[in-house]
Amino acid sequence: MIPEQAAFMNEENSKHLCAAYPELYGAQFAFACPDSWAPLLHEFSKELLEHIRATGLTVTITDVKEKHKELRICADGTDARADEIIEIAEQSSRHIPAEEYPYLSRLGL
Repeated sequence: MIPEQAAFMNEENSKHLCAAYPELYGAQFAFACPDSWAPLLHEFSKELLEHIRATGLTVTITDVKEKHKELRICADGTDARADEIIEIAEQSSRHIPAEEYPYLSRLGL
């Protein structure tokens, strides 16, 4: 049996997220997930960043990937609310078909 290869988000969406949320993602952050999750990641990042700024937390996103057809976000320095924001994004990914490939820039995000 051949192991499933990780699908990486296209370069346009990755660059868009990294540029919009540099506090969360470095310039070369690799999103190992389908492009269909790009709008979800945009909303997640926006909400998490608002929480971080309001509380003064120092959160480091270490990994964003697809595992068992669900989004997985690994982060250090979180609190209970940040964990909840992550959990909501992960659960929401279950309802987004992988075959849709939106480009964030074309959605106006």
